[in-house]
Amino acid sequence: MILTIVIQSILFSIGLFKIYTDVQVKLSELEIRLKSVEKQDDEIYMKLDKIMDKLTQIEISLNNKADR
Repeated sequence: MILTIVIQSILFSIGLFKIYTDVQVKLSELEIRLKSVEKQDDEIYMKLDKIMDKLTQIEISLNNKADR
């Protein structure tokens, strides 16, 4: 009887440890993916900022030509 309880306790502890390690691995994977997506977003925002700057320059240039 006591041996059964000890074995069940050990198996339960091993199960909890496995769940903990699996969750940690998944969280690490999600963190890596999130950093990758954030990096891509930053690159896209930089490109969009450059496009907006160019459009602003074109608009100013066209306004200057229209004023002449």
